[in-house]
Amino acid sequence: MRSFYNYILTGFLLCLFSLSGSAQPLAELLAASDSANLELQALYHEYLAARERGPQVSQLPEPEVGLGLFVLPVETRLGPQWVRLSASQMFPWTGTLQAREDVAIAMASVRYERIAATRLLLHDRIRKAYIRLQELDRKQVIIQENMRLTKELENIITTRVETGRASLADLLRIQVRIRGLEEELHLLENLKRIPQASINQALNRNVDLSVVPKDSLVLAHLNHDRDPLFAAIRDEHPNLRILALQQEVSQKKIELNALEGKPSLTAGIDYIAVGNRSDAQPAGNGRDILSPRIGIRIPIYRDKYRAKAQEEKWTIQALEYRKEDQFLEYQKEVAQAYADYEDGRIRHALAREQQTIIRSAIELQMTTYSTNGAGFLDLLQMEDQLLQYDLQMLSAMVKTQMAMAQLQKIIPQSERPDHGE
Repeated sequence: MRSFYNYILTGFLLCLFSLSGSAQPLAELLAASDSANLELQALYHEYLAARERGPQVSQLPEPEVGLGLFVLPVETRLGPQWVRLSASQMFPWTGTLQAREDVAIAMASVRYERIAATRLLLHDRIRKAYIRLQELDRKQVIIQENMRLTKELENIITTRVETGRASLADLLRIQVRIRGLEEELHLLENLKRIPQASINQALNRNVDLSVVPKDSLVLAHLNHDRDPLFAAIRDEHPNLRILALQQEVSQKKIELNALEGKPSLTAGIDYIAVGNRSDAQPAGNGRDILSPRIGIRIPIYRDKYRAKAQEEKWTIQALEYRKEDQFLEYQKEVAQAYADYEDGRIRHALAREQQTIIRSAIELQMTTYSTNGAGFLDLLQMEDQLLQYDLQMLSAMVKTQMAMAQLQKIIPQSERPDHGE
């Protein structure tokens, strides 16, 4: 059953560790979800149930045993017939039972791949919620830093107002700005409940449990060689494997249909109890009857077998079209992810350049204002611009990480690009 049991054991241990720690790495949350998520557990047990279909269909049909009583005994030369006992067993064509089991096992394999497909979606949901938490934490840090700069300006203004060199309106304006930043911090803290609830629901725990990201939010880095990625998707993506396995099921059904169209044999035996004659003593008087018999089922009406074979052939062709369409959809998603990544990378570089310039301008303007009180509104505006550039850089980093997450949702683990820059 591949590494599902390893997922369960590792996830259980990591789940215990993550509950005891304050900050939780993303890898631990993903591993814990493998054993804790209820949907995965349900799918796994459905897979186990499906595997039990094999023994059910690979056995011979139940033998038939009959008992007949002659209410009016049939008189024969050797005596009256009183009781008939019969037993029979049907034997399908050689290989039919194994073919039925093969179909059942192939259908169970489809269910197993659904676990892998669902796991990809589950990890994607956790991963994106985690990125959202990282974004909210980083926004709070950015706002706190901007608030620190604003409070430095408030101290300068307060001193100038006390000495009569600045207007009280300037002080009130800066206090309103600080109050707005404080309120924004509270709003961001409240917004964390949504991704926290998503992660906790996926891990089957209290939705109000705090989730503190441990990993740093950085600009993602993608490998630009896409050919290995497409090859991995085509060969290893669970959804494409599901379609391939469904084709295999249809092919095995064709083989089973051909075997079921062969004759089947029934072997049986009848035993008839004969009473003794009292009016004569013929040789073998009262001798019982033992009658072996054999029967054969001949599938004369062939239309249903031809129709079944053609049905499965059409199904195989339809699944092939679905495979190609799904692969093209994944190619489109990869292209979109790379486009989003490039957009985020470019926006991050531009915002970082503008941030460096505006920081230098703020330092110069702060000196000017401290000296002669000129340019207060310009200073306030530049601090707001600095905040916007910081948030733009953050948004760009998040966009690259979301692009990475989108790729991780469709690219097998072994071919996933690395993080970090």
